[in-house]
Amino acid sequence: MREDGRASGERTYLDVGAGDPEAPANAIPNVLANLVETETWRNSATVIVALLMTGLGWWAYHGVRDAMARTQAAGLDAILGTVVRGIDVWVNEYRLEVTRIAGHPAVAERAVRLAVAARTSVPAACGMHEDDELREAVPRLAQSADIVAFAVLDREGRLLATNLPTPCGERIRAPEFRQRLDRALDGAQQFVAPRPDPQLVYESARNGGRRPLAWELAPVRGTDGSVVAVLGLGVLADREFARLFASARAGGTTEAYAFGEDAVLVTSTNFANDLVETGVYRSPTGSAVFVVPVRDPGGDLTTGHRPRLEPAARPLTQAAALAIAAKSKAESDQRGTILEPYRSYTGREVLGAWRWLPAYDLGVVAERGVDEAFAALRYLRIAFAVIGGFILISIVAAVWSGTSIARLQRQFGRLQRLGAYTLEREISEGGMAKIYLARHSLLKRPTAVKVLKKTIGSDEFVHRFEREVQLASQLRHPNTVQIYDFGRTRDGQPYYVMEYLNGVTLTELVNDAGPVPPGRTIHILRQVAAALREAHLLGLVHRDVKPDNIMLCRRGEDDFIKLLDFGLVKDIESEQTRDVTKQMRILGTPRYMSPERIRNPADVDARSDLYALGAVGYFLLTGRHLFDSDDSADVGQQVLHAPAPRVCASAPAVPEALDALIAACLEKEPARRPPSAQAFIEALDRIAGPLAWTQRDATAWWEDYEARRKAAAATPPATQAAAREKSGTAA
Repeated sequence: MREDGRASGERTYLDVGAGDPEAPANAIPNVLANLVETETWRNSATVIVALLMTGLGWWAYHGVRDAMARTQAAGLDAILGTVVRGIDVWVNEYRLEVTRIAGHPAVAERAVRLAVAARTSVPAACGMHEDDELREAVPRLAQSADIVAFAVLDREGRLLATNLPTPCGERIRAPEFRQRLDRALDGAQQFVAPRPDPQLVYESARNGGRRPLAWELAPVRGTDGSVVAVLGLGVLADREFARLFASARAGGTTEAYAFGEDAVLVTSTNFANDLVETGVYRSPTGSAVFVVPVRDPGGDLTTGHRPRLEPAARPLTQAAALAIAAKSKAESDQRGTILEPYRSYTGREVLGAWRWLPAYDLGVVAERGVDEAFAALRYLRIAFAVIGGFILISIVAAVWSGTSIARLQRQFGRLQRLGAYTLEREISEGGMAKIYLARHSLLKRPTAVKVLKKTIGSDEFVHRFEREVQLASQLRHPNTVQIYDFGRTRDGQPYYVMEYLNGVTLTELVNDAGPVPPGRTIHILRQVAAALREAHLLGLVHRDVKPDNIMLCRRGEDDFIKLLDFGLVKDIESEQTRDVTKQMRILGTPRYMSPERIRNPADVDARSDLYALGAVGYFLLTGRHLFDSDDSADVGQQVLHAPAPRVCASAPAVPEALDALIAACLEKEPARRPPSAQAFIEALDRIAGPLAWTQRDATAWWEDYEARRKAAAATPPATQAAAREKSGTAA
C-alpha cells in the first residue's frame, strides 16, 4: 500500500492486516470544518471564487504554456541530435577517405620529399615536379566528387603543394586552422570547419565566387614513422552542410544552422537566403554563408525592420551567446534549450535549442517561431473567454457547495477525533478496516490508527480484530511493530493505534535494486528471526511472513527491520485460537506458506514461520519467488510436492553455507528444518563473517535510493504502480 503521490518504493504508513496493499488513499476532509466555521465565508464567497478562478486561469494558462515550451524545446533538441549525428557520420566517412589517400605511396612519398626539400629551401621545394604529380594523383585517388582541393603543409604551416589560388610557400594565417594543423603534426587527424579566410576557400570557375571548404588534415609520416608533413583535403562545405541541415527544415518556421566563433553562418538557410535576396545583407555569390551574422537585429527583418547598428555592434542572439560561452565548459554543459522567447538572427521571436561542438569548433542551433510553437494556445484563450461567461453560475454553485460542505462536515466530524488522537486523513482501506494517519494531541507524534468498518460488525470479525491487537501488543522486540493504544469509537467500533513507519518493503527493495547481496540478506533475515524468536517464546506463530510484511526503515540506524501484520497470528497454547483459525483456511500468501499450513492451517508451529523466512531469503538472494504461478492452487501444489529450488541455481555467488541454510528452512518436513529461530540466528552469525553488512554500506544505499526517489517524484503514480510487481495472495 502507498499514500497517493509518493514515489515508487516508499511506504508511508504501517499496514497491520488492513487488507489490499494497493488500496487508494483518500483524505478525510478536515478542511471542510474551516470553510463553514463562520457565516462570513458566505458573504465573501463571490470575491473568493472570482479570485480563485482568476488565479486558476493564470496558473493553468502558464502551466500549459510552460509544458508546451518544454515539449517544443525537447523536439528542437532532438532535431539537433539528428543533425549532429549526421555531421559525425559525414566527418567519419570523410576522415577515412583522407586517411586512405594520405597513406597511399603515390601521395605520401611525394609529400615527404617536398617537406624534406623545404627544410633546406622553400623556393626549391616549390619548384619541384612533385607538385604537379600530386595535382594529378590526389583527384585520381579521391572517390568523392566533393573533394575539390588539396594542400601539403610543412611544420611551419607553409603550403608546399596545392590546387588553391594561394601561392606555394605562403604560410596559412587562420588561427583555427593553424591550431588544428599543430595537432595534426603531433599525429592526430583533425577536422577544420569552414572559415571565411581567403586562403582556404575554393574559387568557383562557374561564377568566380568563393565557396567555403571544410578541411580534414591527416599526418604524413616519413620512413622512420615521424610526422614530416600534413595532407589536407578540402570538401565543398556549403553543399554537404546544406544536405545535413535540410532534415531540420520540415516547413513552417523551424530551421537549424551552424556558425563559428565569429558568430557568422557557415550554413545556408531559407530565411538567411531570403535576407540576402531582399538586400538586407550583401553577398557576391548570393549565398548567406559567411555573410549573415547570428546577432539580434532588434526587430523582425522579414517585415521590413532595418537595424540602426552595424552587424558587429549588435548583441549575439541568446542561443549563439550561450553556445559560444559554453566552449570552455565541460561537455555536459555544452548544450541546452531556451524556453522563453528570444529574437533570432532574423529578428523573429523564437524558441531554441543549442549545442557547441568542440570537435568541430562549431555552434549549432535549432529554432522555431513562437507563433508556430504556441499555436494551440489560442484555443485555450477562447476556452477561458467562454469560462468567464459562466463565472456567475460558478459563484452560485459555490454557495450551494458551501451547504454541501457543511453537511459533509457534520457527517465526517465524528471521525476526526478518537480519544487523544486527531485523525488527519485516511491512508488505506481494506476489507475489514480503514487506516488513518493521526497525531497525538499532546505528544504531536504521527501514528497510524486502524478502525474496524461499521459494515464488518459480526462478533467473529470483532473478535478477530481484538485478538489481533491483543496478541500483537504482547510483543516488545524493537523489530516488531509497536502497538500504542486500543479503544472504541462513539459508535462502538474497535480501533487501535500503532507506529507510523516510513520505508520500503522487501518486495519494493528487490523490485528497485534486484537480488540483495548475501551480507545484506543476512542482516535482514537476522532481524526478522529476532522478532520471530520473541513471538515464538511467547507461544505465538506469525503465519504470514512474506516480503510485503517486512519493512526496511531508517530508525536511528539504517536498514532497520520492522515485522508487520499480525492479523493471522496464532496462539499455539490457546484452544480458542483454533476456532478462529478454522475460519481462515485460505487467508495468507500461498507461495510463502509451509506445506503443513496448506494441508491443515490449524496444525502449525514455529517451524512454519522458519519455512516462510527461508522463502523470503530465497526471494532476496535470487530476486525470484520460490514457486511462481498466476494460479494460487498451482502454487499450493508446488509447495506441497515440488522440490524447493536451491539458491545457488540462480545465484552461484551465494556462499554454500547460506545456500544450505535456506535449503534447510525449505524442507517439506518440519522436523528437518532448523529447530528454532534462535538456531537460525546462530547459523546466520556463523555464516556472516566477512559478509557483514555495515552501517556505512546501508547508509550509502539509502542515500542513493532517496536521491533516485526524488528524481522520480514527478512520475505519475499510475506509472509507478504499473512498474511494481505484485505478490500473489490467496482468494
